[in-house]
Amino acid sequence: MSDMLLDSWEEAAEAAILPAPPEAVELLRKAAGAYLETEVALVYLKEADRLYGNFIPVVVGCYKFHFYKGMLREAIPYALKAARIMGDHLGLPASFEQVRPDDAAFAEYEQQPRFYMFAMKAAGYLHARLGETEQALAILRKVRELDSQDRMGITRLIGVIENGGREEEE
Repeated sequence: MSDMLLDSWEEAAEAAILPAPPEAVELLRKAAGAYLETEVALVYLKEADRLYGNFIPVVVGCYKFHFYKGMLREAIPYALKAARIMGDHLGLPASFEQVRPDDAAFAEYEQQPRFYMFAMKAAGYLHARLGETEQALAILRKVRELDSQDRMGITRLIGVIENGGREEEE
């Protein structure tokens, strides 16, 4: 499921966002090249975030690094930051709890609102993986409210979390 989450998020980001500056991309490449040397890679990522942290490709790159390294707690702020950046772009309320289905074209599944929902889904998923069920469910139920046709499969994910991490048998 995690690969599907990331692929969908990355696909939505590419379609919804302008690319990061070449200097930011170069820092992300250096971080990727140093992937096995976590501390070295983190230096590049911190610099990319410091200089270009308002570009979603940088935020997604930082998120993915932390996610794949199993640094789930550290990945959460990047998921939330990506949602905040997109939310600002869409003119959404600053508080996720205040976002309503008619605040953006969530039902039409347009790229930018879809990216916003994927970023929040990622945050909810990470909270679930960390055993923070209440936080996870609060976020995911809100995403489910925004995704009125459940195109993101949130209902199933909520069910798995409510069932202690197991899918219900049919």
